[in-house]
Amino acid sequence: MIYRLDELIQQAMDSAYDPDTGELLVEEEELFSKINQLAADFDLKIDNIASEIKNLKAEAADIKDEKLKLAKRQAAVEKRMERTKRLLAYLLQGEKWKNGKHSISYRKSDRLVVDDETDLLNWCKVNAPGFLREPEMMLGDIKVAIRNGEAIPFAHVEDQNNVMVR
Repeated sequence: MIYRLDELIQQAMDSAYDPDTGELLVEEEELFSKINQLAADFDLKIDNIASEIKNLKAEAADIKDEKLKLAKRQAAVEKRMERTKRLLAYLLQGEKWKNGKHSISYRKSDRLVVDDETDLLNWCKVNAPGFLREPEMMLGDIKVAIRNGEAIPFAHVEDQNNVMVR
């Protein structure tokens, strides 16, 4: 909290809102009336409410910054995990492995590989506009079409084994 509020105004504000959801627990008019009836000077009330807004704005900014830091950290950890899975897959060469602590197996999956995005986009414009949704191609639909036997140049589906560590 950057700014300290008058104790009575702070109590009125705190008791009116759910701290977990931010939802107003009383009717808005009830809060207005409660603040208005406080014996504090009008300018003090206005100053305190403005201070509360600044406090909340600063807290929201801090939370946003923390979310961004955590998202970056999460992405870094997930990237390292994927690289480590590739190392494990390389070492095991598709063989299952198990001991008392770990069980390593594989899950089949596939992914669409676009050989040349510009050529595929141009091909879709002429031959399959249904695969386009402005402003991008619907790659999932292209993958399904290829799986269903449709020949689509500039893209193919590759099967892959994903390492599962339990």
